[in-house]
Order: sequence, then C-alpha cells, then structure tokens
Amino acid sequence: MKKFSPEEAKAWVDSRAWANGWEVNADASVDAVEFAEQYAANKELWDALFTFLKNADLSTIAAGKHEIIPGRVWVNILEYTPKDAANTKIESHKNFIDLQYTFVGNELMGVAGNVTPTGDYDPVKDKTNYTTDEEIVYSEANPGVFFLYFPKDMHQPSVRSCENPGPSRKVVGKIEYAK
Repeated sequence: MKKFSPEEAKAWVDSRAWANGWEVNADASVDAVEFAEQYAANKELWDALFTFLKNADLSTIAAGKHEIIPGRVWVNILEYTPKDAANTKIESHKNFIDLQYTFVGNELMGVAGNVTPTGDYDPVKDKTNYTTDEEIVYSEANPGVFFLYFPKDMHQPSVRSCENPGPSRKVVGKIEYAK
C-alpha cells in the first residue's frame, strides 16, 4: 500500500484530486493520511462512490440501499430524526469505511477515545457498539462537509445538535477497507 506523510496527505486532500467533480469537502476531522492511503489502494471504488455522489439527485433519490459496486461500495439514503447523545450508539466497523454526509438536518458527528464494547462484533452488520465514560469530540454535520470513519475510528453519528432538530436526510456510503 502506498504510504503518505501527513504533509503529502493534507496537500492531496486539499487538491481535491479525489472528488471527481463532487463539490463537498472532507471535514477537518478526517484522517488525511488514512484517506489518501485507502484511496490509493482502492481508487476504482472511491471514484465510483464520488462519481455517484456527484451525479445523484440526493433530494429525490429513494431512501434505502443503492449498490454501486456490489459487495464493495454502496450507499444507504437515510431519513430520520437525530437523537440525543445518550440514546445514540458509538460504533466501529472492521471491513468497510463509513462516508457520512448529512445534506438535510441539524446534527453532530462524534469521535470517541477510550471505549468499552457493549457486545461482540456483528459480522453481518460489520459493527461493534461501545460505551465511554470520556467526553466525545463532536463536529457539526452540514451540507458542505462529509466525514470518513475508518476501522480505528469509534464514532457516534447522527446526534442532535439542538433541542428540536427536525428530520435529517443523509448518505452513508460504505467503501471496502483495504487491509
């Protein structure tokens, strides 16, 4: 797998060479080195995902799963009302990277540090859930940015950012993780 220094990775992310015309930016919380290395390892998957996101009319596409490259890249279009942090699970994945892009709604995305699993890894859902006693670091999700969560990232998506957030509409892209 091609290796990137932090400076090379940041320059690559800032160059938008990965975007394929999609106008949304990676949030500052995204691990630029991991993004650059995963993109280099699976360029065709990332290109397929970003091309889909550029061309899809996200305001009208049906909720549900949309396969891009079967078993390797797909998106789920979700519609829901964000919950408070106490009722939102912390999760991680082993085999797929999450791209989370909230294009309608008021919500936060969180990253947790010291976590404790609440059960076993579920290979069907590719998910482990966690709890933490430590403070979670949140970033505001808005239509200008997307988030990437790699297997090392214990994340808490879809947390309400205000008392009455209203409905959210989001894309959760799943990209095969290059090991």
